[in-house]
Amino acid sequence: MSEPQNIPAMACIDENGQFKPLTDADRKKAKALINRKKGADAEVWEPIIPAPSEPEKPSEATDMWVYRDAEGQPLFARFRYNGAPDADGIPKKEVRPLTYGRRVWTNRNGETRDVTGWHWKQPAKPLPLYGLDRLAGKPDAPVLLVEGEKAADAGALLFPDYVAVTSGGSTSTTSADWSPLSGRDVTIWPDNDEPGEKYAQAAIEAARDAGARSVRAVKLPDALPAGWDIADPLPESMASDVDAADTLRTLLDTAPQAEANVKMPPGYRMTPRGLYFTPDATGDTLPMPIWVSAPFEVLAETRDEGGTGWGVLISWLDQDRRYHQWAIPKKMAHGEGKEIAGELEDAGLNCSITATRHLRQFIASVHTKTRLRCVTTGGWHKTEQGPVFVLPNGTTLGIGRRAVAFQTTRAASGAEYATAGTLEDWKRDIAAYAVGNSRLVFTLSLSFCGPLLDIMGEQSGGFHIVGKSQSGKSTSLYAAGSVWGKGDRDGQVRSWRGTTNGTEGIASETSDTLLILDEMGQADSREVGDITYMLANNTGKQRAGRNGEARTRKTWRSLFLSTGEVTLATKMGEAGRRAMAGQEVRLVNIPADAGAGMGLFEALNGMPSAGDLADHIRNAARASYGTASRAFLEALVKDRAEDEAGLSTGIKGIVGKFETDCLSGGPVDGQVRSVVRRFGLVAAAGEVATAYGVLPWPRGEATRAAKACFLAWLEDRGGTQAAEDREAIEQVRAFIEEHGDSRFALLGGHDGEGENPHTRTNYRAGFRRLVDTPDGGRWEYLFLPGPWKKEVCKGIDPKRATQALRDAGYLKPGNGGKLAQVIKTPDKTTARAYVVDACIMGAGE
Repeated sequence: MSEPQNIPAMACIDENGQFKPLTDADRKKAKALINRKKGADAEVWEPIIPAPSEPEKPSEATDMWVYRDAEGQPLFARFRYNGAPDADGIPKKEVRPLTYGRRVWTNRNGETRDVTGWHWKQPAKPLPLYGLDRLAGKPDAPVLLVEGEKAADAGALLFPDYVAVTSGGSTSTTSADWSPLSGRDVTIWPDNDEPGEKYAQAAIEAARDAGARSVRAVKLPDALPAGWDIADPLPESMASDVDAADTLRTLLDTAPQAEANVKMPPGYRMTPRGLYFTPDATGDTLPMPIWVSAPFEVLAETRDEGGTGWGVLISWLDQDRRYHQWAIPKKMAHGEGKEIAGELEDAGLNCSITATRHLRQFIASVHTKTRLRCVTTGGWHKTEQGPVFVLPNGTTLGIGRRAVAFQTTRAASGAEYATAGTLEDWKRDIAAYAVGNSRLVFTLSLSFCGPLLDIMGEQSGGFHIVGKSQSGKSTSLYAAGSVWGKGDRDGQVRSWRGTTNGTEGIASETSDTLLILDEMGQADSREVGDITYMLANNTGKQRAGRNGEARTRKTWRSLFLSTGEVTLATKMGEAGRRAMAGQEVRLVNIPADAGAGMGLFEALNGMPSAGDLADHIRNAARASYGTASRAFLEALVKDRAEDEAGLSTGIKGIVGKFETDCLSGGPVDGQVRSVVRRFGLVAAAGEVATAYGVLPWPRGEATRAAKACFLAWLEDRGGTQAAEDREAIEQVRAFIEEHGDSRFALLGGHDGEGENPHTRTNYRAGFRRLVDTPDGGRWEYLFLPGPWKKEVCKGIDPKRATQALRDAGYLKPGNGGKLAQVIKTPDKTTARAYVVDACIMGAGE
């Protein structure tokens, strides 16, 4: 076996084309390969977080600060050294990071060293905050954010009722993980110099982006010397009359809200009781402030890449102290007037009924320094920092997540993507019961497939699980839906009963995730075919605006999962419509019956019956949900940012091997190859999720299930030829079966060319004759060109139908390879006819 190429950060490919977690041996082999590619001087650095031991302070270091996680375990350390003095005789400060991990490098002697231990290296970004253990120990305490570890330690001593933290030095804000400040009240104490002011401004924005409940900034007195920080003593001029600690406490307690980011419109002010508007005074009467809404925080203004779609991102706490966030499109401020207030009320922010125009004016007029890129659809988006995945509820994942805001016209959009329980609960109660059940494994693997479409450049498509009632079809949907949110009809599981326009909106909202449609029998038979085409073609209907100009079409990428007691072709047939081959390729039928006598199931995994297993999965999908997709996306976003080419290559390897294994020998139409690649992508999604530790399955389980489902589809389809060719053969066979001898005049005589005088044929479609063969003779049907085109091949391409019959061995071509033969008719003239052998009927006569 050759060594794997372009290995993703968390997994590699084995000899069977499957994803598997990297072992220590795999890592060593992969890194050695990288070294050979980059040269002998390449270095490998693998930090181990948290560290298994405590760092030791070198004797020459003046200070040591250990960064710890919430449980107090060491993550890494920083040491301060005094370097050579500058021109003023002041030693230059030097700070070095020390991190535990494995380092492979080539020393000056050309020797390769491989050492696991403490190294003068930094962990991978984003870096943790200093003081995470303090934050965890005081979950309700306000946070004091300062510049530098020394200042953080001083702040912890001065203000024990606060939690003092820092991201490090003045340039550390962009490399830190600020998420632990979400929901906390933060006060920033800047250093008294230009770098300190820049750090404070950046920290204000970072804390807001992380979802801090409030952000204040200490206003430093002019009497402080340049470069002063909280760890320094106060100058005598400020500490002579009162205690220094009291002076510092007063500065902290009176710190104003950090308003540098927000410019309030005239007449508006935000108080602890909410937003108020005070009209201009008229005459001698002082106007009364008008209460507009409960308090909220303005975080940023948003706009798209082209400078349009402007909005305002706000956040608030509802009456149950739950955090909400909404990027309000500014164009809504110029609408009917009640939409903004109604959406906010629905999401727990109380608004005045009589002051909605003041709320609209505020949204239209408020300005911020912070600008975020707004996106109106979920799924993958690109930022300067790297790829970002946006869930339909506004949750963003990826290193560029702080630069993106999800903007919709609904404050509570994406409620179907909530989470409950833990990942371990979901793995134990749902995913573990899928093992050995090909349909259930397949649908769970399919749930992770949506985010791979953009990485692989694949189009949308769907799978339709078809079978009788109470066979377990809906159970598979509940399990699949629980990957992204609540697995039920009031969550992820939608109904086929809807219009094309309504389904278009749902598809746009679920882009790059999973769209689930239950029970095709409830769909409008006149629209179900159009819906299938639309979903698979990634785009909605082109519409005109009020002035006739083209409006922006909705777009998406999605793999959709459907169930029903009837197939797409049967459902369309109710309206007298015919399912085209393209529709059947876009929505692939999978029989729900797995052949084990238990409907969808093949293994009960300890449950008494199939009904008990279905009930268990349905109940579990309502209790544990949403966590699996988050865990999968966190790992996938990281791998895509670090090595997208390697990730894509690994997935292509799985898909390619799957296609080879499933299509061994014989000609295969392009339609079948397209479908087998989609099955292979589902297999790859399941194997990647297994490698990430999200699915608790043995390696290869997802691939085995996908292959079983593909072979079931192929058997039901009837072969690997094109659907149009198969349909043409079936249509000719059906014509002969329907009309039998009544439409074909019997040719008699010694040469078989004269009409039998004892028969009479009305509405003749052609002739039939018995030709001599070594085994006793065979019938042939001679179709005349007129009836062949108008009746026999009605609704299909006559030429392609003729070619399909020839390629299948049912049609006997004429001289020179022509499709039609020249025959003698009973009136002694010649005519062209398509000669079809009776073996098309499946019999040897």
